[in-house]
Amino acid sequence: MRVLAAILAVGVLVGCGESVVVKEWDQGESWDQWARGVKARFAVGDAQGHGPDVGSEEWARGLQWKLGIVDADGHGPDLGSAEWRAAVEEKIGGLGE
Repeated sequence: MRVLAAILAVGVLVGCGESVVVKEWDQGESWDQWARGVKARFAVGDAQGHGPDVGSEEWARGLQWKLGIVDADGHGPDLGSAEWRAAVEEKIGGLGE
């Protein structure tokens, strides 16, 4: 009986741990179009084409690091903001619009 109580106690404690919060990353249709334009000029991934989904938060974070939009401590414009997009476009030489 004590063993069962101990197992239940551990299960309850494990279940009370921090929950994982999944942040939505939906920047809308214009974001998707913009991200595809950036991808055409600057790839985020390896030489075999492996990398995050274009337009995803992971892609945007990889892009900002590869372009040097943020410093070593991660300080820079807010990810996905108009200022951030302008910094990306400046680094890649515009989108040819």
